[in-house]
Amino acid sequence: MKKIKPQEYDLVLLKNGKKVGLIDQLDETHFLADYGIETEEEEKLFWEAPPVSVDDIEKVLYRPE
Repeated sequence: MKKIKPQEYDLVLLKNGKKVGLIDQLDETHFLADYGIETEEEEKLFWEAPPVSVDDIEKVLYRPE
């Protein structure tokens, strides 16, 4: 099975089990991620978490067309 390269706006599964949306590609291997903001902890992650690396991504779950 061919592995899909992550892109902006993809919904991905991280290796730590979290599902996040990739909202901005910073460079070839790093993205800003949207963890959601339903809880105070998720809002803190959104503002303070380091960029997501392609190495942190298990797989692409959804890609908008």
